[in-house]
Amino acid sequence: MEEKYSNYAVKDLNDSINPIEKFAKKVFDKLIEEGIPPVPYNFSLYFFNMLEDESLEFKKQIQDIVSLEESGDIEKELELEKKLKTSFKYLKEILQRTAVIYKLTNQMKIVSDEALKQIAHIASQKAFSKYLKSFEEKISKISTKMDESLKEIKETYAKNIELIKEIESNSIFDMKYGVYNDKYFKEEVKKEIEFIKKFRYISSVVFIKVRHDVLTKLKNEKSQIILNKSIAKILLKTSRRTDIIAHLGNGIFGLLLKHTDRIGAIKTIERFSEIIANSAIFVEGNEIEIKIVGSICELIGNKTYEEYLSKCKDLLAKAQEENLLYIEGE
Repeated sequence: MEEKYSNYAVKDLNDSINPIEKFAKKVFDKLIEEGIPPVPYNFSLYFFNMLEDESLEFKKQIQDIVSLEESGDIEKELELEKKLKTSFKYLKEILQRTAVIYKLTNQMKIVSDEALKQIAHIASQKAFSKYLKSFEEKISKISTKMDESLKEIKETYAKNIELIKEIESNSIFDMKYGVYNDKYFKEEVKKEIEFIKKFRYISSVVFIKVRHDVLTKLKNEKSQIILNKSIAKILLKTSRRTDIIAHLGNGIFGLLLKHTDRIGAIKTIERFSEIIANSAIFVEGNEIEIKIVGSICELIGNKTYEEYLSKCKDLLAKAQEENLLYIEGE
């Protein structure tokens, strides 16, 4: 058979390598043997299919890892879907009630137009009073129905607003900048810290923001937001698929670099700095020369998320004060 993926050859693993790594190599070898492109999707399919032939103990070990990684994500998605369906239901009810009010309004107009025509032909006061009473009864019935519908709309609208607030509170995106939000970043870093404690590897958190002296040259906050949006797009476009990018507030962007030590994090900041500096970014009709400042914290699992966050913020402020591209810490 032609060695279609010979460039992907993996060195033989010895007995000192843990069982998970051995199994991963076994899956990889199977893909190569069958001529299947070893991309993540195919690897995942083969991984779980071949897992069925392994021992119960090993399968439990893998399941523990997968459970830790998923961390209730499916349950969150199901809950969000339920809330969205309920919200759509409320919107449908509001539209239905609005349609009823529209029909009642037309009905009231028809009754009023007819009354104007009839009044013009009524000669006696007695007949006029009688017709007026009949007219008031018709209008009253329509008005009562309209009040009921308006009340229903008000109550349904209030319930939907509360539901939307709940959905927004569980959102994982910063809609202004098109990246993840602070809440999601916190959850992912916490999860990564637990992985690091369990499997003993290193990841890094990087904070990046536009230098203060660049921002102060802009006329207003709107221009600063436009500039930060450009930075967010560059970070998204040039980052790795595995990197998690979030806006943490006040123009600070956080990056979780999984399985990346401080050396890799330093290279990441230097790369972003060069790309951003060489990008043509126009704000207020002028091309802006962008300079960024950053901080790096290696995650080795010996601190809480809050401690790492505080450390990174302090290092970012220090880098700004000392006019440095970045300062690293642990």
